[in-house]
Amino acid sequence: MSDSTTLTVSPLTFPMPASRNAMLFQSWTQLQSYLLIVLASGLAIHALALVSGKRVMPLGALLAGLAAGGLISVLLAIKARFTVAPASEAAVRRVITEIECAGYVEVGARDHAIVYRRNVARLLRWNESNIAVSRDGESLVLTGPIGKLRAIRARLM
Repeated sequence: MSDSTTLTVSPLTFPMPASRNAMLFQSWTQLQSYLLIVLASGLAIHALALVSGKRVMPLGALLAGLAAGGLISVLLAIKARFTVAPASEAAVRRVITEIECAGYVEVGARDHAIVYRRNVARLLRWNESNIAVSRDGESLVLTGPIGKLRAIRARLM
């Protein structure tokens, strides 16, 4: 998106201690949702394979593969942060446009920040994937999942 305002975009940082990021699941709700999706999809795939009469891999191997593959979404939800300066009206509009283009919708304000969540079914989204936009002096601070923030940051540069 072309804009006459030149933005200064900081590198991505991690606001939480490294030990907290090493605990892949950031909340009980995130773990429950992950397990439900892995188990439901694994059982559905296994049932379809049994019904089709094809040779089926053991259910444990199928679930292990799904669980390992599903961890990618958990890793992409690790919290990151970057800043955008100046915090002008044009910069705010551009940041909001990029967040909305990433598939997010505004859900309200919390802790002096505007919060955006993914526009997907509740089962498929976690609070850890929310993006918060706040103002710190003359900068905007974006905090959210590293996967989405990396893409938004690249489009702002």
